[in-house]
Amino acid sequence: MKILREKWDKKARHYNRYTQDPQALEHTILRKISEAGIDFSQKQILDIGCGTGAYTLHIATQAAHIDAVDISPEMLRVLRKDAATAKIRNITTHADSWESYRLPAAPYDIAIATMFPALKTDAQFQKMHDAADTKLFLGWGGKRGTELIEALFEAHGGTYTPPNSATLLKQWLEEQHHPYRLIEHTEEKRRIKPFDQALENYAWHLKVRGMEPRQEKIEAILSHYRNNKGEVVETTLNYFNLILWQ
Repeated sequence: MKILREKWDKKARHYNRYTQDPQALEHTILRKISEAGIDFSQKQILDIGCGTGAYTLHIATQAAHIDAVDISPEMLRVLRKDAATAKIRNITTHADSWESYRLPAAPYDIAIATMFPALKTDAQFQKMHDAADTKLFLGWGGKRGTELIEALFEAHGGTYTPPNSATLLKQWLEEQHHPYRLIEHTEEKRRIKPFDQALENYAWHLKVRGMEPRQEKIEAILSHYRNNKGEVVETTLNYFNLILWQ
């Protein structure tokens, strides 16, 4: 757990953060949640794997209170900093794994997990099911178009596969005979990063998948994606599954 915590602490420096940009993915997803009839107003919320709070802080502007759980203290430090800047005071952070987090006696009104790769076993799904009356999960839709990452994995002797938590959750829900609603979303995203930041970011992705990054190999591949300013430009096609159930 210590190694995993350290990996996510390192990622926190460049991780997606709370923003008012209407083009950000979280604005689109939260709009879809609202259109599905889910209302956070004055609700008790559990945010599982909240990260830096990109969703948490938006939900907190409506909710009565949010318990925000994440294994990374550094991610939570960023969340608290952004919450203080936005004068949001109804969030309690918990530096804990999902397995270790102790649920209160009474269930939450809503539990939400967004892009949380560590939620993937039957026991973890059952705990989320028991945690709240309404559950919301956002994960990869089983595929992701990214030539750059695929090339990096191949250069290190591996094959890139996107996280499959959404697929596993759907299978579990069907096995347990829990009806659910599936909302699919696809977006094309263009990321531009300074070369050194891109080098660090892609090395992190390799480490998380259990591969030892080779700097010379990463640099060689990134060189094919540099613009005239020397920045690394990556275009990805992302497929998301939003799963809602009671």
